[in-house]
Amino acid sequence: MENIMLQRYDISLDVEENRLSIKEFAVLTRISRKREPSYPVEENYSLVHEEAYDVDLIRGAINEGREYLIKELRSDSFFPIQSCIEIIAEGVIELFDGDSDPFSEVFFDDLITFSKDDEYQNSGASVQVE
Repeated sequence: MENIMLQRYDISLDVEENRLSIKEFAVLTRISRKREPSYPVEENYSLVHEEAYDVDLIRGAINEGREYLIKELRSDSFFPIQSCIEIIAEGVIELFDGDSDPFSEVFFDDLITFSKDDEYQNSGASVQVE
């Protein structure tokens, strides 16, 4: 049985604490790759990692551009694949726009993300600002 990877990233902005937090969650149970793509929100996720950033540092990185922001978000212990970090960066930028709640969720299903079908590939990740 080939396993798949379902991930969720919770991105939160706490202006009072001057802190941006990204929590990485994953489904740790075995799920068959032969299954049909499902709505990833319905799965049971476990926290696997958390990164915290200084808001001023992230705001400066956003002003420098998307590539610089991605470099700032990545570290030795937090290094999502390119397609994943681009969506995370998009979620961070939306939080700093100030027009929404200071929380967003990003979901990834590698069955969709790594599919050769462009339609599925483009729908493998989503940002939900709540």
